[in-house]
Amino acid sequence: MMDCLIRPFRYLFFLMLIMVYGETLQAQVSPNLGNTSRLMTQATTAMEEGEFEKANAIFHQIIQSNAPIPSEMPYFFAETLYELKQYDNSSNFLGKYLDLNGFKGQHYKEAKALERKLEEPLKEISACQFCDKKGYRLLTCTTCSGEKQVEQDCTLCKAQGIVGCSRCAGQGIVTKKNVFNILEYYDCERCSGAGRLTCPRCEGTHLEYGECRTCAGTGHLESEELCNHQESQSIGIRRTSFRNVFGNNMSHLKINHHP
Repeated sequence: MMDCLIRPFRYLFFLMLIMVYGETLQAQVSPNLGNTSRLMTQATTAMEEGEFEKANAIFHQIIQSNAPIPSEMPYFFAETLYELKQYDNSSNFLGKYLDLNGFKGQHYKEAKALERKLEEPLKEISACQFCDKKGYRLLTCTTCSGEKQVEQDCTLCKAQGIVGCSRCAGQGIVTKKNVFNILEYYDCERCSGAGRLTCPRCEGTHLEYGECRTCAGTGHLESEELCNHQESQSIGIRRTSFRNVFGNNMSHLKINHHP
């Protein structure tokens, strides 16, 4: 009997908890969604006014907020990156948009048109010998001057010129048992009892000629500069600093499919 009287109060208590926490959660989420909507309006307005650097920064701000982003935003971001000649990044976000929305996307036709526009610049990037296949200029390695190999500290002996003798484990002494099964000690014949040998790689010079460690033997270094696909190039437009935040993996983005 007592349990029957208490049970309705339990349900009432849980209902009150849901109402309280539901209001708190809504108070936390609504401002985020409202802020995202405001930023989207600012970004698209900047695009209409041709201020693509500004739009770029706003889209970055939306993504960094960790709030669910509008499902159409990757398309607008792709358009912005295209105008900034960041074709590889543009292609990545355009692919994200088409994966998420397919032909049902509000800007599907525009997205397919942008996809066609990207074909030529992406081909140029793929064929270019002066960029990193993502459209950014490769610089000659300052350590090896593009030669891919360089004289550097020996990696085997750590520029010491000597290595420990492997036969005696660097002790200079080896042991043998005689016919009476008694352990006897002898100077190591390989190192003459020194316990160390001249480094076989650098032959005691402390140096070796091998793959440049600065550029990993490629002869070049990556840069932040967009490539013009020509042999000579003056300093031009640079990639946005947050490119490494996105990379090609945008699976962490939370998409809001509701307007």
